[in-house]
Amino acid sequence: MDNINNVLAENIQRFRKEKEMTQEELANILGVTYQAVSKWENAKSAPDIIFLPILADVFECSIDTLFSRNKEVEHTYKINTSCDALPWKDDDVIRGVVCLGQRILTVKEPLVDKFTFEVIGEAKAVKSECNVSVNGSVNGGCKASNSINIDGDVNGGIFCGANISIGGNHAGGVNCGANVSCGGNIDGGINCGSSVSCGTLKARGVNCGGSIAVDGDFNAETVKIKNGDVVCNTFKCDNLKGNVKVKTKE
Repeated sequence: MDNINNVLAENIQRFRKEKEMTQEELANILGVTYQAVSKWENAKSAPDIIFLPILADVFECSIDTLFSRNKEVEHTYKINTSCDALPWKDDDVIRGVVCLGQRILTVKEPLVDKFTFEVIGEAKAVKSECNVSVNGSVNGGCKASNSINIDGDVNGGIFCGANISIGGNHAGGVNCGANVSCGGNIDGGINCGSSVSCGTLKARGVNCGGSIAVDGDFNAETVKIKNGDVVCNTFKCDNLKGNVKVKTKE
């Protein structure tokens, strides 16, 4: 058991650094403290089983890979970009890709952001290198290299390079490069490059580059804002960092 914990600890630290994420940023996505992530990476404790699929989504690998099992699949996933041998396992994730001939284009190529992958109805999980639009709810994670627009609820981690728009409620971590807009409530950590707006907000950690507007109550253990305001009905935070003003609605 100790050996398994050591392998998992090394892989969490290695994959986090490959993604250029801090322990605090990973903790915010998972809705845990950075001390918990530190203990995982030092093999002093192990993440609960419910965090394993989320960690796999964040690191873009399989759960087996987190434990250094099935390395052949990991190797294929990283280097194979040919449509005749797809670089992922046969699972329930809906994936949208843009191909030039037989080559799968990545977000680094300018053509990709011109495409939107649209899903009609409910989805278990969605991943795409381009924009994602879901006409329904997502019962798991959602990942896009550009913007994400979901009409319904989301029950899983969301990761994207640009804006996130959710029509319903969201339960899970959020990590995006720009704005987060949620018509309902958010229950989970947030790490975003710009502003956040939602119904109510409950999270262990919130880290954003701009302002936060909450229609109802705001409750978080740690809030870090580079420069902006927090506007909400009631505000509760144990640790507030950054150049921020809190404005309570009348």
